[in-house]
Amino acid sequence: MLKRVVILLMLSWLGYVVSLADDASALTDTLLQVTPMDTITAMDTIAVTALSDSVLLEDIDVKNAWKKRIFRHGWSINDTTIVYPRALNFGFKAYRWINHALNFYDTTYVVNPGKTKGKKFKVMLKNSNWLDFYSGHLGKWETPVQLNSDVTSLFGFHISGMGLSFTYMFNVRDLLAGKFIHNRRLQFSFTTSRIFIEGYYRKNDESSVHLHRLGKWLGDEIFYGLKRESYGLDAYYIFNHTHYSQAAAYCFSKYQKRSAGSLMAGIYLSHQDVVMDMSILSDQLRKFLPGKVTDYRFRYRDFGFMIGYGYSWVFHHGWLFNVTAVPSVGYRHSFPNSIDGKRSLLSTNLNGRMALVRTAGNFFYALTFSHEGHWYTSTNHSFYNSYSNLEVTAGFRF
Repeated sequence: MLKRVVILLMLSWLGYVVSLADDASALTDTLLQVTPMDTITAMDTIAVTALSDSVLLEDIDVKNAWKKRIFRHGWSINDTTIVYPRALNFGFKAYRWINHALNFYDTTYVVNPGKTKGKKFKVMLKNSNWLDFYSGHLGKWETPVQLNSDVTSLFGFHISGMGLSFTYMFNVRDLLAGKFIHNRRLQFSFTTSRIFIEGYYRKNDESSVHLHRLGKWLGDEIFYGLKRESYGLDAYYIFNHTHYSQAAAYCFSKYQKRSAGSLMAGIYLSHQDVVMDMSILSDQLRKFLPGKVTDYRFRYRDFGFMIGYGYSWVFHHGWLFNVTAVPSVGYRHSFPNSIDGKRSLLSTNLNGRMALVRTAGNFFYALTFSHEGHWYTSTNHSFYNSYSNLEVTAGFRF
């Protein structure tokens, strides 16, 4: 009896499934009669494609929103409302943090025209006039000697902005005389509110200097036997960096509103190589030399510590006068082919500069003077070689 009941239930369930299948088949046939299969497939494909395209376009719009923001509305690296890709966002955040740490000023004392007025570029006309000077004593400090070069006058232009700069200058005297330039000079600097770094390379060969003194002899003799090569790097920290700006006086990228000064301290590296070949002197002058030595070479390298002070006096609106003096002391290594041979000596040097700056709106004008001196001393000789530069600048911010 139970078996019969089970069989009847299974048969009835099977009939129900068959009837559902027939209904589904009839519905399908009806749909196919109304709408062809190709049309249904195309409609489904279009719908899926349209949905995918809208998702992709929305994703692309989100990813490219920062580009549209920059090109349509302008761009500032300090704008924190722009959503960048992850890698760019990390880089911009790191830059903003470093920039704030190294370039923060109290705006009642120092103003950055690039931030307050949007003036991020500068173009300048420059006239630079430099002079090399040499003085000392030869032969156990018995024979004084003094020489100096002619003034080398350069004229050119300088343009800078967004951390990049380009300078081109030519030698006015050599250009007029139709000669080649024998004095070479390369220089770079990096300035923030806290740190000032300056490097240089200078070399003069096949050039003449004026001999003014040798022993008891005094006069003005053209001397072709001097050659000089020097390079170095100075880096120092500005302690009162929120109120005092070195860049306002010498780079013109900041504007000093109120008088302020600061202690400075740092390190330096320099290499000096000065050769005086006295054998080319006339017999009349060679007799003033101490002994029979005619080749004097002062070749040495310095490492040391520098400390000094800089002060900017704002004596009238738009006028700035700066004085900076940074003497240094350290270790000096004399090379084997130097006049005293390989020796360890005391290093003493001096860096000093002055600036008079006038700012009138976006225009600025400056007269700057810098002096860099290296004093060599030993039991037999003393020799001071220096580089001085007087520079006139006229510039415009835009």
